[in-house]
Amino acid sequence: MNDSTGSVLPDAEPQPVAERPQPAEVRRGVGRDVLLTFGGRLALTAALIVGDVILARGLGPEGKGAFVLLLNLSSLGALVLALGLDRSLAVFAARSLGAARTAFANVVLWTLIVGGLGVLAIIALYGPRTADHAPTGLLAPLLPELTAPQLLYGALALPGEIAFTIGLVGLLGRQRVLAYNVLRFLRRGVFVVLLVGLLALGRLDLELVLLLNLVALAVTVVGIVWAMTRARMVGLGPSARLLIEQVSFGGRTMIGTLAERLHFRANTFLLNAFIGVGATGVFSVALGLAEILWYLPTSFGLVLFSRAVQGGREGANIASAMTRTVLAVMIVAAVPLWFLAPAMVELVYGAPFAQAGTALQVMLPGVVAYSIVAVLTHPLIAWGAPGRVTLVLLAGLAVNLAANMLLIPELGMNGAAAASTISYTLTALMILLLYRHLSGHGLRQALVIRRSDVSRVRHEIRTRFA
Repeated sequence: MNDSTGSVLPDAEPQPVAERPQPAEVRRGVGRDVLLTFGGRLALTAALIVGDVILARGLGPEGKGAFVLLLNLSSLGALVLALGLDRSLAVFAARSLGAARTAFANVVLWTLIVGGLGVLAIIALYGPRTADHAPTGLLAPLLPELTAPQLLYGALALPGEIAFTIGLVGLLGRQRVLAYNVLRFLRRGVFVVLLVGLLALGRLDLELVLLLNLVALAVTVVGIVWAMTRARMVGLGPSARLLIEQVSFGGRTMIGTLAERLHFRANTFLLNAFIGVGATGVFSVALGLAEILWYLPTSFGLVLFSRAVQGGREGANIASAMTRTVLAVMIVAAVPLWFLAPAMVELVYGAPFAQAGTALQVMLPGVVAYSIVAVLTHPLIAWGAPGRVTLVLLAGLAVNLAANMLLIPELGMNGAAAASTISYTLTALMILLLYRHLSGHGLRQALVIRRSDVSRVRHEIRTRFA
């Protein structure tokens, strides 16, 4: 299926009509996977909040800000260097086990070579630090002053982030939704357990926290390889021809994914540049809490992606139902959070992070609007329109950067929050227009919840938990 940029969704294996799942079976399968994914996200939320509170109280605003910046650098670097091989692995894995094994061998080789070069590039781009001179590399203005071990541990996370990203999404190509959720939780769970142990020993500093992050990444990558082995996806024979196809498809999705990730993370670097690393640390609390609200829409979107790579546009009805249901749930969740945010943040994170509560209030309307994007971009990409999705995400990023540059110098972290609300809302409107064009569903069909949706949710809950 072509889009205006010439992108093509690779053909799935043909399936006899008699073997195609019936609509009721599809809905049950989607409902099960959404519940699995959302349940996994709830467990992950608990681990994230516990870890975030330990980091905030143990490292303070500046230490937490430095950790967030290094974590963002490695994850953004991994996104660039992976060249969209995560989604392409999922799509090619859906073709056949043979394609999955060859694609796996390709991404292992890619991770080792490109990831290793990326580590050297980060160290070189930060620049050397001497007793008399601070680092002067291209990355130095975006990061706080780091010791050599801190920079090394931050850079070494890059290959692990590449493997983590590619491996997790690749499992969705074989519809290993349970493994996907367990492994996402494993990384954060191991990190939190190690943090608690470090706290019990009375030692908590940035260098050790970065080292623990490396350990958690390594454990999770081993788990991903084990899960892929169980799914019979592991192969040792790379193919240059298939790698070119993977990069061709994945590269078109990578630009959009990078634009989206920068949309979420650019303000942390700009806050550090304009105000200081402490402001980044405080704002990261608001950003983290806001993004937790996206776990439900992201759960829906990922499940839609795992189905859409095999089913084309037949899932448009499900996509619209999910979008309007998610939007209603997000509004219900956001309203009480808006009132409670300032007192809740100060109570849990401490007085140094109190300003994050106000920033969270400013950001919430945009977070609710962006839930639409979190659901709909996945099926749009799987339907073969990564080029047009990319253009929308790039436009959203451009608005975000411009708004941040204008508002941060005047309003500080509240300006960063306002910039997010403005750009998130505009991006959601553009995605809705694209979805209407490709699916034929009107805006009302995608946005306004129906009585039948509530009845269906109630029935699912009774069926599964009675």
